[in-house]
Amino acid sequence: MHLSFHLYITTLAKVAVMVFGGVILGKVLEEKGWTRFFRHFTRPILRGAHLPLCCEGALITALVSGFAGDALLSLHYRDQELTPKQVVLASMILNLPLLLSFVPLLVGIVYPLTGWVGLAYLGTQITASLGLMMVAMGIGRSTFPPTTDEVVRDGEEGPEPTILQVLKNATLEAAKVTFRILIIAGPVMGLVFYLVNTGFFQSFQKNLASYIHFPGLSPQALAVTAAHALHIAGGAAVAGGLLKATLVTPKEALLAMVLGNAVGTPFRSLRMALPRYLALYPPRLAITIILCTQGIRVFMVLTLYFLILWLW
Repeated sequence: MHLSFHLYITTLAKVAVMVFGGVILGKVLEEKGWTRFFRHFTRPILRGAHLPLCCEGALITALVSGFAGDALLSLHYRDQELTPKQVVLASMILNLPLLLSFVPLLVGIVYPLTGWVGLAYLGTQITASLGLMMVAMGIGRSTFPPTTDEVVRDGEEGPEPTILQVLKNATLEAAKVTFRILIIAGPVMGLVFYLVNTGFFQSFQKNLASYIHFPGLSPQALAVTAAHALHIAGGAAVAGGLLKATLVTPKEALLAMVLGNAVGTPFRSLRMALPRYLALYPPRLAITIILCTQGIRVFMVLTLYFLILWLW
């Protein structure tokens, strides 16, 4: 796999556009009080986790752009509205809306290649993210006192700012966040692209997959695991080909894709999550978020693997 300089620039440009637009959207929703239209979705989650309701905007924005949702969350951390522990738990919860924002794209990739097996695979990923959210809520309930900051401010503290005022402030804030992300994420992503072009990630993942022997998987199915660890489309393509040739059963294909997701998670974290969080938070907090979010999620995915193996 070779990643060109043009792709590097394009990726940075997409990140900048998504963050800039997403932060503006989130700030407008917060400042104008429009998050109230989503309260039936957000309030039970945040109250269940004993997290401040200032996280509402980030939770909603993550459905549009996960990067923008994290960026909005980092603004509340910078303004000292959230502690580091609260940021970690909120980031764990944001994993679900982030995944849901990609579901239409993922369906378009896996369903044509693997049929209902691909849809079952997506079901396992949504379940894993939902489990991660439940763990975060459980930790929050046992760690923090119940939230009391009711965000119902109608008629309080003078007239409501106009949409133009909100847009002006949101644009300035979004520009600052986007600039900071590009300054930090640019070099980190450049290093990642360099490592990809030298074959570092690919060879490491293939070597790791060759030493993995899981119950329920034939040698043919392990090819799906190795391909899926590199890229979901590659794993789906290999799985689809083996299914059509009847070289693997639907159960083996599903298990191989689920295991491939677990194997590839650490490397996807290095390629994508690490630049994102280093651009938004201090290094120690960024690494803590990645370890907690991805570590628990991998545990959830592996738990689902063995449940499928034993129940099917």
